[in-house]
Amino acid sequence: METLRYTFEYEVVSSGEKSEFSQMATSKEEAAALIVARIADLEFTGEEDIKLGDLIAISKQVGDNYVACEGCAS
Repeated sequence: METLRYTFEYEVVSSGEKSEFSQMATSKEEAAALIVARIADLEFTGEEDIKLGDLIAISKQVGDNYVACEGCAS
């Protein structure tokens, strides 16, 4: 399986702040399972304070860059 970069929207429930973050993974499900803990660390809060939103982009690494991948839906 190919590793892709999955970008999700998220919200910090306690502050209402919204942003986006990405996770490298081999599937959308794997990325979703890993990303909440990483966002919680980034936002200095607990995992229960993070509401994961929609998947907004899937990117594929080409050389040193990432490009949008229309055919990468898993």
